[in-house]
Amino acid sequence: MQIIDKLLPLVPPNQVWQTAISGLVVQHADHPTPVQTAVLDPRICIVLQGERKICVGDQCTIFGDKHFMFCPVNVPFSVEVVQASKEKPYLMLTMKIDLLMVAQILPRVPNLAKQGKNPTAFLQWQLEETLFGHFERLIDLLKNPEDIDFLAPLIQQQIYYTLLKSEQGQGLRELVSEGSQTQRIAQSAQWIEQHFAEKLRIEDLAKQAGMSVSGFHAHFKQLTHLSPLQYQKSHRLLTAKRLIEQQNHAIAEVAFQVGYESPSQFSREYKRYFGVSPKDV
Repeated sequence: MQIIDKLLPLVPPNQVWQTAISGLVVQHADHPTPVQTAVLDPRICIVLQGERKICVGDQCTIFGDKHFMFCPVNVPFSVEVVQASKEKPYLMLTMKIDLLMVAQILPRVPNLAKQGKNPTAFLQWQLEETLFGHFERLIDLLKNPEDIDFLAPLIQQQIYYTLLKSEQGQGLRELVSEGSQTQRIAQSAQWIEQHFAEKLRIEDLAKQAGMSVSGFHAHFKQLTHLSPLQYQKSHRLLTAKRLIEQQNHAIAEVAFQVGYESPSQFSREYKRYFGVSPKDV
């Protein structure tokens, strides 16, 4: 695959490389990696070579060669590279989605595809050649940095245009469509992420989204693979992990800081989530 031959001399081995193109990241690994937990923000992901396993909630999938994935909302997830070697390293390309650019393009897209699969935290497809070609031209710019500022946004517009026209673009279309179900749930998820330490009132979120409580639960889980409470808990625990690793705080202090009233409950849930007690981090 030409794009792999173009990237391998550029990307640092076994690293996540932020390229000179804003939002475009390449990950390289020449061996399987341990499970890592993080928050995946809205972006397009393409595995060029190798395989990775990604889990959101109780849903897991293997993501392989030339597979394309679109994530419409910030989602807590776990991931590991499961197939990689020095002879055939794992390579993944991701591009953060510019929602403003997408919103500007959508009204100009003719002949929108019929409704495809309902948007979820991770839907994957085999990458179409047209879309793949756009990404290859984006990679070509890395060897001509003087052209990036002018040409990269034009190619990114082509990527969004092609995606918006396809069945796979339904989630992206809904994400920037004012008042759509996907946009309302995404806004609720954003509120939970920004206020994760506060007490969660599902009734208020459902009312703000214009849904019944049961409907809100169903649509939230469809999009994120997590219930609202699981989504909140994941953000609490991921933030706690970062605080414990970066600062010399007492476990009880961290527990209260991220919204737990009981340090013992925090320790139990932390160990269940990460497989290790917070005191052993």
